[in-house]
Formats: sequence, structure tokens, C-alpha cells
Amino acid sequence: MRPALASRAGLLTCGYYAALFLAIGAHLPYWPVWLKDWGLTEGEVGTWLGAALAVRLVANAALSAVADAYAVRRLMLGVCGALAAAVFAAHALAETRPVLFGLTLLVTMTLSPMIPLGEALGLRAAIRYGFAYPQARAVGSIAFLAMNLALGAAIARVGADAALWSLVVCCGLAAAFGLMHPGGGAPPGGGLDTAGLREGWRLTASPAFLAFLVAASAAQASHAVFYTYGTLVWRGQGIGAEVIGMLWATGVAVEIALMLGPGGRIVARLGPARALALGAAAGLMRWAGFAMEPTLAVLWPLQALHAGSFALAHLAAMAFIAAAVPPRLAATAQGVYVGTLSGLAMAGATLMAGWLSAARGMADSYWLAVALSAVSLVAALVLARQWRGERLTA
Repeated sequence: MRPALASRAGLLTCGYYAALFLAIGAHLPYWPVWLKDWGLTEGEVGTWLGAALAVRLVANAALSAVADAYAVRRLMLGVCGALAAAVFAAHALAETRPVLFGLTLLVTMTLSPMIPLGEALGLRAAIRYGFAYPQARAVGSIAFLAMNLALGAAIARVGADAALWSLVVCCGLAAAFGLMHPGGGAPPGGGLDTAGLREGWRLTASPAFLAFLVAASAAQASHAVFYTYGTLVWRGQGIGAEVIGMLWATGVAVEIALMLGPGGRIVARLGPARALALGAAAGLMRWAGFAMEPTLAVLWPLQALHAGSFALAHLAAMAFIAAAVPPRLAATAQGVYVGTLSGLAMAGATLMAGWLSAARGMADSYWLAVALSAVSLVAALVLARQWRGERLTA
């Protein structure tokens, strides 16, 4: 298998991941800061982001299924990226809460489908052109890390609008790379590249796929509290913006190390189901530690558990989809995974985190993340008993 940067297809795939994750690196840690600086309360930040994630339930699943049904995957990436850039730019003109709330929903409708579609095409390109998927995906993580470091310093100097304009530029770049993505065309000799909507939804009837959805979705949803309140909790502890950027960067650095190093071998050795279980166990330890509001010295090793709670769980989920789902249904499967149960779990966790934060304080919301990691662990063990590596649909 060739290195991801050794071919044009690999370079274009890496370029898309870089642009997309530069945008995500600005959005996840720093968009709550922009909303709070605009004038929202901490409870409103959680409630609004939770409501936006509810829109993700429809947008991800529907747009991914349409992209598969009509084989317009590249076009969908380009349109979503261009619209996301325009919507973020419009935030600069928002002066009232209703307008800002509407823009918040539109952001999710345009930006979030680029993740499952991009993952489906990234896996497809890696298989078709023979380069290592974890290396290409690690380029995205490196871009996320770079944005964490640079934007944390920029916000400390010029304010939260640095996040807004970074998002405008990066979404535009992601649109351009999406239109050139090498995973978007039909494989040579592969026959029809379209998949009926009914065929895609039949995939969810499999008990093994449902167990996968619960395990992978709960693992990702356990991060909702961290994404919403992680930066705000640390600010409340008196930690400066530059150090917060370094804390985020630490998690991404170990993620990169796992993906470039032993991550693929660990998943291959354990299998997707057991690798998901190991990631869930890492989440249990990480979130329980965060709930106790540890000192800065303890935060660093807890952040290092991101290699398990997110990176290993993600590689395991992608390995399951690559092995269990036919390529023509990959975007649909990604959309169902990210857009239905995962999106519902993430939206519900974000909303519950907002309520818990208002009632008990932001740090106590991490106990919700602990519970979700426990659900993920149980479902992953169920998946290990139900699935033996076969395709779930013909």
C-alpha cells in the first residue's frame, strides 16, 4: 500500500481532509466562544448548539442518501462547502437572536454533511487507488491541530472574530477540494454506482448494523459535553486561551500519532468491534477524570486519552463500514451513522449538557459523557458476538 502523499489521488484526498478539518478545528473548540462573546449565555450556547445538531439528523442522512442515489457525491461536497462559507460570512451581519439562531441551523445543514460524505469518499479513494486511509485522515487531524494552536493565539490577540473568518476561508477551500475528490466517480468496471434509497435504508434492519450504530454513535456523542463546554470550563478555571489551544492540540497530537502509527494495526488485530470497546473504555476514564475538575497537570494525560476515546473508535467505525457495507452504499451508511442515531445522540447529549450545566455546573455535565461511554462499551461487546466480518447487504 502506497503512502497517501505519493499519488495525485492521495494528495487530493489529503487536501480535502486538510481544508475540512481546518474548518472543524475552528468550529468545535472556538465557535461556542464566538457565540458567548456575541452575547449568548452559557445555557443558551448549549441549547442552541443542541438544536442545531437536531437539524443534522435530517441533513446528514438525507443529503448523503441523495448523493448515493444520483451519484453526485463530489457536487454535493462542493455545494455544501460553498453554502457553509456564505452562511458563516452572514454571521457578521447578525444583530438579533432570531437571525443568529436561524444562521446556527443553516451552518449545521451545510457544514455537517461534508463529514460523512468526505469519509465515504476518503475510504473509497484509498481502496481504489491503494493508499493508506489512516495517513490521509491523519492529515486532517494535523490540520485540526494547526488551527487549534494558531486560532487560540489569534483569538487571544484580536478576539473571537478570528474564528468566524477562518471558517469562511476554510469552508471555501473544502468546497474546491470536494469538487475534485478522487473518490467521487464510479470505480472502473464496477457497474452501477448508484444505490436506491430503499436499499440503503434496508441496511439498518441488520442487528449487527444497529449494534454498530449504538456503539459508534454513543462513543462520539460522549464528546458532546467536551465540544460544547470544554473550552468554557477551562476558561472558568483561569486557564488562558493559548494554553487551552495547547490542551486541544494535545488531544489531536495523540490522535495523529495513533493514526500514523499503530492505529490501523490495532484495529486489524482486534477487529472493529473490540477496537470500539477499547475506545469506549478510554472514554470512561477520560470523562470521569474531567468531571472532577482536575488541575492543569492532570488535564494533559486525560487529554491524551483522546487517542482512544475518539481516534481508535473512529478508525474502528471506518473499518466496520469498509468491511460490512458495499461501496455504493458507503455514503448512505455514513449518513445514517452520523445523521440518525449518532446525530440524535449528539444533539440530545448537547441539550442535556446545557440543562445540567444550568442546574449543577458545567463540569458535572461530564457524568453524562461517562454514561454514554458505558453504553458504547456494552454495544461494542454485543457487536463482537453478532458480526464475523461478512457483508451485511448484497
